[in-house]
Amino acid sequence: MMEDREQQLDDIFSSFRCIIHNFQQLMWKDAEKLNITSTQLMVLRKLEAHPDVGITELADLLHLGNSAASGVVDRMVKAGLITRQRSESDRRIFKLAMTDKGREIREQSKQSLRSHLEPLSNIPAEDARELLRLHREIIKILEQGRENNKL
Repeated sequence: MMEDREQQLDDIFSSFRCIIHNFQQLMWKDAEKLNITSTQLMVLRKLEAHPDVGITELADLLHLGNSAASGVVDRMVKAGLITRQRSESDRRIFKLAMTDKGREIREQSKQSLRSHLEPLSNIPAEDARELLRLHREIIKILEQGRENNKL
């Protein structure tokens, strides 16, 4: 009985690792075609969803440290993908925004990702809802475990 539960946990963990690996490979290949890194691609995705975000908030969204996020931002500013502007309300804060070049790359990556993920739309809607429900439950369990262990 205990071995079955351990096997189930191992199977769940392995399944997520495989899914994550495959998503990362897709993003890496798309980013490479667009002559940017997968991290830079993630920054463009986050800036699209959270316009005018600051570096600290961006670091949190990307699950990176502030110095790592700052380094990525510096390289992206130099490449003309994003801008860094002082906040009108608080001159100590910089807000980030995509440039036209950044928006163009983001749009190209969206089209490419859509074409890769299109087959997922063939999953029956009821199954997709159940999958997402289970994902939310797993996320909640993992976040509670992380908070309890202060990981």
